[in-house]
Parts: sequence; structure tokens; C-alpha cells
Amino acid sequence: MRRPHVLRFLARAIAGVTLGLMAGCDLGVEDLPLDDAPPVLSSQVCYDDTDCVASACCGEGNAVTHRTEGPNCAGVRCDGTCPPGSIDCGRCIPVCRNARCAGACQ
Repeated sequence: MRRPHVLRFLARAIAGVTLGLMAGCDLGVEDLPLDDAPPVLSSQVCYDDTDCVASACCGEGNAVTHRTEGPNCAGVRCDGTCPPGSIDCGRCIPVCRNARCAGACQ
């Protein structure tokens, strides 16, 4: 007697998962607008956003690079006009996307 109930539940679960996957965000990195994205200077693999930095300190960078190839801004004092780790004075921030550094821009 419980068998039809279990089968109905299983069918609903499969349908729900299928519809959820079909309706999910299918916007890939290649679909993002890259016209105004800063250039990437490194091809090293990143694992999280802390692996990526701006090409200059104090928000004065205009590109993204891996932290091993970028500037060391640890002892630099910024004047506060731009966010310290940003690119183009806060227009973008360095992020790790698909294991590569990239710029996330407003």
C-alpha cells in the first residue's frame, strides 16, 4: 500500500531536481561583459580571492595579478581616497574565478 506513495514522492523529487537544474543560473564567465574588465597579468592558478591582487597599491592599480607576482602592499600607507585593495579606485576588485584571477567590476 505504501508503494504508490513512495513512487509518487520519488517522481516529484526527480522532477523538482530536474527543474531546479534547468532553471539554475546558466550565465558562464564567458557570458559576462568583459568590455570594461581590467586586464589580467598572471596565468597562475588561484584558489580563492586572497590569491589575487591589484597591480598597484592604494587603489591605483589598473590590472589584476596573482599575489605572488603582484606588489606587496603590507607596509604601504594609503591616503584614503580609494579603497586599498581595489582596481581603478574602487571600480573593480580582484577575485578568483574559475581558478584564474579576474576583476569583478561595478
